[in-house]
Amino acid sequence: MTSGKRLILALGVVLLTTVASLSAAQAQYGYPPPPRGVYRSGLVFGGSIGAGTMVSSGCGELCGSSGIIEGHLGGMINPRLALMGDFFESVHPWDDGYYTGQTWHGVFTFAAQYWVADIVWLKGGIGFAHLQFGYDGAASPLDDESGLGTMLAAGVELVQSYNFTLDGQLRFTRGIYSTGPDVSNIGLMIGVNWY
Repeated sequence: MTSGKRLILALGVVLLTTVASLSAAQAQYGYPPPPRGVYRSGLVFGGSIGAGTMVSSGCGELCGSSGIIEGHLGGMINPRLALMGDFFESVHPWDDGYYTGQTWHGVFTFAAQYWVADIVWLKGGIGFAHLQFGYDGAASPLDDESGLGTMLAAGVELVQSYNFTLDGQLRFTRGIYSTGPDVSNIGLMIGVNWY
């Protein structure tokens, strides 16, 4: 073997050894893993379901335990703040001893949601409320009112993935009506969210 061939062979072995050691080092120390938790950006939407109670002064059997559903749609302003429309409905079935019926209470707000910690958030909103109750099978409701609506909520994210969360939340809504008593809802809910 000539000295030129030996030199090329030696350089090839050195180059191959260097590349192999760099590949092993990169495989061992590689790129950093993606950050834990959820990445909040862009469009946000989701909903929740739960149970609670409907409360009002002098409400009697027209108020009480209720099923609750909520949906929201909006956008992230930054990774900790979202602005959204929040749509809340509750229904309470009742029986006054003579007839049966249902009370519906909806609170629809423009809301801001802020994450005070990685898994804890607070939400508040203002908008309008709608109250309707009546007998089952009646042609028209006994009462149908609209007024100012407010909402406060707090939640803890129980499960987080890259762009999805499952949370538990406590929610308080209030409808303020000029012709009838104000109506409040308090509920515990389980929600899902996508970012």
